[in-house]
Amino acid sequence: MVQSKGGSSQGSSSREFGITFEIEPPAAVRPGTPFTLPVVVAVRPVGNRVNPTVQHMVAHASLRSETGAAAATGLAGTLTSSVRSRNGNTTSGFAKFSPLSIAQPGRYRIRVILGAASHSGVTTKEYVDSGVIHVHAGAEAVQRPTPLQISKLQAMTVENIDITPADIAAWQRAA
Repeated sequence: MVQSKGGSSQGSSSREFGITFEIEPPAAVRPGTPFTLPVVVAVRPVGNRVNPTVQHMVAHASLRSETGAAAATGLAGTLTSSVRSRNGNTTSGFAKFSPLSIAQPGRYRIRVILGAASHSGVTTKEYVDSGVIHVHAGAEAVQRPTPLQISKLQAMTVENIDITPADIAAWQRAA
């Protein structure tokens, strides 16, 4: 089981959103090789009512050390994504990061930070850390999608995040 650590920049009493990985990064990859599947997070309002001045949500992926305590370099690809659903840019939906790759061997996590955009700027709301990703030359070049991942991806084809049945078939063939 993959463990995810998450946090809030404003403390749990003022928590407005939850963010979770729908499609986690792979547990092992080769340096510089793009992940087979996109990394996808789900964003949902929780607890307190969403601030009405929030116009839309944005998510940003960054590379962290294995413990998550320090920033790391070498994550490449689409690192910022609007939160979208079948209703367009929204405060509840999904953010997709693809293609992603990590340049250097090592053990890392990907942190996805959620920001709320309003007329006065972007405010960081929440973050979630992935499980540990072991980047090494002996890793499989292509990650095999699990039945659960395929099921989740199929459900997301209607969510306006640029995942199609043809994409899913290609990911299955690549493995």
